[in-house]
Amino acid sequence: MSKRILIRHTEGQREIALVQENRLLYLGREQTGIQAEQIYLAMADRTLPGMEAMFVKLGKNQPGYLPYSECSRVPRSGEKLLVQVKKPPVGEKAPYVSADLSLAGRFLILTPMSNRMGVSKKITKESDRVRLLDTAHHLAPKGMGLVMRTEAASAAEAALRGEVQSLLAQWQAILEAVETAAAPCLIRDREDLLTRLIRDEHGRIDGIVTDGLQTLPPVSLPVQVTERPFDLCSVLTQWDRARQRKIWLDCGGYLIIDPTEALTVIDVNSGKYTGGKSGTESTFLKLNLEAAREIARLARLRAMGGIIIVDFVDMQEEANRTQVQSALEEALRDDPVKTVVHGFTRLGLMEMTRKKTEQPQGNEAS
Repeated sequence: MSKRILIRHTEGQREIALVQENRLLYLGREQTGIQAEQIYLAMADRTLPGMEAMFVKLGKNQPGYLPYSECSRVPRSGEKLLVQVKKPPVGEKAPYVSADLSLAGRFLILTPMSNRMGVSKKITKESDRVRLLDTAHHLAPKGMGLVMRTEAASAAEAALRGEVQSLLAQWQAILEAVETAAAPCLIRDREDLLTRLIRDEHGRIDGIVTDGLQTLPPVSLPVQVTERPFDLCSVLTQWDRARQRKIWLDCGGYLIIDPTEALTVIDVNSGKYTGGKSGTESTFLKLNLEAAREIARLARLRAMGGIIIVDFVDMQEEANRTQVQSALEEALRDDPVKTVVHGFTRLGLMEMTRKKTEQPQGNEAS
């Protein structure tokens, strides 16, 4: 199904929406401050006794939380070290950082500080996994590692080799910047939002609609200029609805979404759905399948992160629960943020986790 990127400029900022068949999948704007993927030349500060971790200075009055499991050795206080933000700050929590850096491309991820090799879990065909793992060992620079992303499964080896060289050049540029930098400071910012979106959705975007070309980098996509691009798909109306605590489904059921600091809880309710609570197993299956697809969309749109617990309408047949889990996993396949569906617990709750990369959105007043 066709996807488009819609861009509007407001109050000096660029807002970017991703829509599929006029349905909003993502809405974001360029952010400032500490963000995931940024690389800092930090300074080791103070240890946290009993926690196997320490704080490092990322900038003036800005600490980062570095677990010892995220570095090859414990740095001394005052020592300079490169770290990468894995999770942005949330509330009073400092950003979570790692000394195990990674540079992401379209096909693969280079890990210059470790020699681990891996293949995306979204690649399930065993022959592809074996082939790509062999390729990773063959192409990885000495002492470094490669993780093959989903797009690598259909890429030619020449394209993979070219991207390795490109990422290696980026790493060399980082090392050169460190030589003249005064810690603590930002060494490498994350890619701009539009570049990341085009990379993550490569091959699935039909075109871009924008209200101005002034901030648009060179792209190999059809570009249309119109005065109010967000009005084409009622982007802001969809965004307001997606942030509510109560989300209505097309079938008449609804979701209740309650985010907390520790996790997000989603309750699926039959609501106005014809079957009601006295409906048949097949009625509940249809409701849960629609809910699973909508939950996958909202997880990305609302930037949910961490543990997500879903209370689907109860079903007795194991085959139906398996079908709902498969539908959820399939709907999450295009999400560029790592998301893992762990399955139903003994209490009948669906458990999943999604990597924290942005500040979550919602809830608005219902």
